[in-house]
Amino acid sequence: MRPANRYKVKVSNIRDRFIANTFNSRELAEELKVSRSMIWRYQKEFTLIKEKYPDKLTDYSFFVHKAKYRRPTPLYDQVIPLLPALVEQAGAYPPQIKSLWTRYRKICPDGYAYVSFKEVFQQWAAANDLVKPQENLLTYIAPADLLTLNRWRHSNIHRSWQIATSLKAALAGLRLSQIMLKTEATGLTIPTWLDTFKREGLAGFTRKPLARNKEAVSRVKLRQENLLKLLHETPKLHGLNRTSWSIIALTEVFNRVYDAKVCYQSLRDALKKLGYKRQKSRDLLTSQDPKFREKISKIQHILQHLGPKEKFFSIDEYGPVGIRLRGGTTLKHVSELPSIVPQNQKCKGVIICSAALELATNQVTHFYSPKKNTFETIKLIDLLVEKYKDQECLYLCWDAASWHSSKILLYHIEDINHQDYRNVYHTPEVKIVPLPTCTQFLNVIESVFAGLAKTVMHNSDYENIEAGKKAVDLYFEARNKHYLENPKHAGNKIWGKEVVAPKFSETQQCKVTSALQGRAGKPLRK
Repeated sequence: MRPANRYKVKVSNIRDRFIANTFNSRELAEELKVSRSMIWRYQKEFTLIKEKYPDKLTDYSFFVHKAKYRRPTPLYDQVIPLLPALVEQAGAYPPQIKSLWTRYRKICPDGYAYVSFKEVFQQWAAANDLVKPQENLLTYIAPADLLTLNRWRHSNIHRSWQIATSLKAALAGLRLSQIMLKTEATGLTIPTWLDTFKREGLAGFTRKPLARNKEAVSRVKLRQENLLKLLHETPKLHGLNRTSWSIIALTEVFNRVYDAKVCYQSLRDALKKLGYKRQKSRDLLTSQDPKFREKISKIQHILQHLGPKEKFFSIDEYGPVGIRLRGGTTLKHVSELPSIVPQNQKCKGVIICSAALELATNQVTHFYSPKKNTFETIKLIDLLVEKYKDQECLYLCWDAASWHSSKILLYHIEDINHQDYRNVYHTPEVKIVPLPTCTQFLNVIESVFAGLAKTVMHNSDYENIEAGKKAVDLYFEARNKHYLENPKHAGNKIWGKEVVAPKFSETQQCKVTSALQGRAGKPLRK
């Protein structure tokens, strides 16, 4: 393993160059920013290792032991001749240095102190080969345990990696200091791990669950029960003018009602453990039409079996939309202030657009109406009949607005479908396929209106009605042109940025109210 600190990294680099036989003391000293004398000293060291211990040359932690030079002194000259006799008298191997020093002081009361005697004895013992070879810290690991240690060795749990690395390194014969450097564990932790493995095996490293404080458990349980009682009550019962609980209100009332005081954080954690969180209410999109399934199935059957001479139209009215300064989302620099939209504005006029979306080709037919009524719907039907004279049947799908089911409208459609009228004017048959009641969200053209609003109405401030109508005309013109040229890529360009894809599906919500609103939730209606 390579050393981690900066000095040892430089020594390792010198060793690399020596092994690679690319050693140049002058260039290496400049590169590593060290003295040339240091380079020469380690060159001599590595040369000696190569001669005496060639197999240790690539072991970056191995260096030749050199006894520390001691200047001869009267105490040193006095103790050296006594050491062989002291060791022989000790009998035990290796001898206890403390007992040797005790006998030495009896012979020489004015001799070395214990620390100095220990250093001199260790140097003398190493020079005379009296040091006992170090045994492996660990001698055996079962094959099954080795497989487990290999898994721990490659796991992302740091403690498991440290234990596995320590045990395998001890088995390989590494010293405690080397294992500490390898695993970054302390000199007290590693022997504890080794003793645990020898005594209990790998089962000894399984963390045992902490014993729970019964008093604390009962206190937490009581707090949760009291909290549930408060949640089942309305805040008005406790003098708060609120319709629902907040964390702060719960904390205030809880501390007022019960003796056990809690803080805001403790109460929030307790709510989380009980499974409570804040949820926003959602508008439920449902229909009360008793023939809902029948009408939906009919629309789906028509769309699935639409013939080449048949067209299916989604019809609705967009507006009324007031022409005035409107808000919306736009790109601005962080240093710029948001656009200001006055709450009270003078309306420059109102736009109502009656439109029909042909689902097969994604073509929109539209015109502007002064109001929403039966006669404007008749006008749209006549426009579609004239435009699609070459077709055999036109299916008209719209919501349950009152002017979509008036008697005048139904009589007009009967006249168009009369055989004599069709023979004279060569017009297609018109069939009504109404949506179930309260299902405007299934009307496909609503998604087109949402894209129209986000593109040409948000952030707008048209001078007059004519400018607003021109923007709407250009939008539909570009949209129709794009879908004629790219029939398979509808809804992917700027003029087709509908919130949802313009297609009929029972599970789809085509009418998205948020897309029809400007900034600060201001609707695009007068």
